[in-house]
Amino acid sequence: MRRIDDPALAWVVWEWLGGVGPSLGGTYYYHNKKNTYTSMNIRHMDRQRLEDFIDVSRAVAKEDEWVLVVHQVSYRDEEVYQYYYVVHGLRTITWLEDLDGYLLFRECIQASEWRHKRLKLEAQYWRHIEFFPHKFHMTNSQVRRTRREILCYLGEATTLSQSTAATIFWTLDQMRQVDAQLASVEALAENGVIEDTGVVLCCRIMYMLRHYQYLNRHNQPEARLIRGHTVIEKPRTCKALYFVSNIAATILCMPITIDRIRNTSVDGIVNGVDVRTFIDDFSGQAKSQITLAGVSVAMDVAILAIPGLGTTVTSRTLCSCSLLFGVGCIFAATMVQHFGERMRSIDFAVYYLQKKMMMLIVITSIPTCFCVLSVISAILGFLAGVAADFKPSTPLMIACFTTLGMVIGSLLVLVVASYGPGLSRTRPQ
Repeated sequence: MRRIDDPALAWVVWEWLGGVGPSLGGTYYYHNKKNTYTSMNIRHMDRQRLEDFIDVSRAVAKEDEWVLVVHQVSYRDEEVYQYYYVVHGLRTITWLEDLDGYLLFRECIQASEWRHKRLKLEAQYWRHIEFFPHKFHMTNSQVRRTRREILCYLGEATTLSQSTAATIFWTLDQMRQVDAQLASVEALAENGVIEDTGVVLCCRIMYMLRHYQYLNRHNQPEARLIRGHTVIEKPRTCKALYFVSNIAATILCMPITIDRIRNTSVDGIVNGVDVRTFIDDFSGQAKSQITLAGVSVAMDVAILAIPGLGTTVTSRTLCSCSLLFGVGCIFAATMVQHFGERMRSIDFAVYYLQKKMMMLIVITSIPTCFCVLSVISAILGFLAGVAADFKPSTPLMIACFTTLGMVIGSLLVLVVASYGPGLSRTRPQ
């Protein structure tokens, strides 16, 4: 082993040049004659076997300009080599044999057209350059093209309220910060050539852009960047079962929550902007429910304390249940608020939105259900006490129920206006 002068490559092991990647600080080796990278430690492995594998693969490929990346893995108690080729001219990665692309394309449900899959392969190409920037020459023109692409998304996200472009970097402010960092990289370039650290940043951004386009393409000829454009509508096989399930969900106050949760993703792709909006809105709603539940609890205590009003069995039962529902709502809303804060982590949100959707709906519906049941029980307990003990006249009862009907009707109108379906939007063809 000997030292060399190139700062990007710190040592030589046989003919393999060793270095430390500027991206994650990992050690890698590069063979200049074989044009091959590996992240394995050459000093502690069967080097001859590795080079024989490289020679055979190169003989089959017959493409000296392609960059080969090899990694050794254990498979069924046997050491085998995984590899891919990097084609700089086409900005893609490739293999010599047919490859099962499930792991590579699984993030998108309908990755079938080549133009769609091509985006994922280009994303992996930029990821390769991010890890192995040695000998990759990037100029200011590539940085400017990247900045123009980001500015295009930034303008779309700023002017179109339904755009998902802001989800590339989670927020608009972060998009602006990325553009400012790329401008700094461009300004620090020497003779128009970007150094390795700048190459790593630019390639990381390019990977995110291509990966984002891959996720939002939805198997269409062009990218669909507007939220709400789903590809396939799930058929309802049994309308009677669907009707019964809707009634059960309505009793548990779930329809509002279901609709809002569904808006956080399209075709299984989680939208970060809508997740944040949902969490903020849900947190505000939980605080309001805590306040309303407190009022309901105070009303129950007052009814039970008034002589004659809360002495009947029906009134006491309803007010007691309302009291318990109100206390349960306060505790449930407090815990659900903490759950919402945990959902600000994108990994946590994706796990529940993609794998535990029904559990998420139930969890977020509990405070609403308890609050509604508490208020309804308190009102019915009050009316039961008035009707049983005070023996009101017919005009008084008519006035009470008329007023109650007006209040309920007004509340229904407000609920429909606030949480009802939005304007229909036709997906462009």
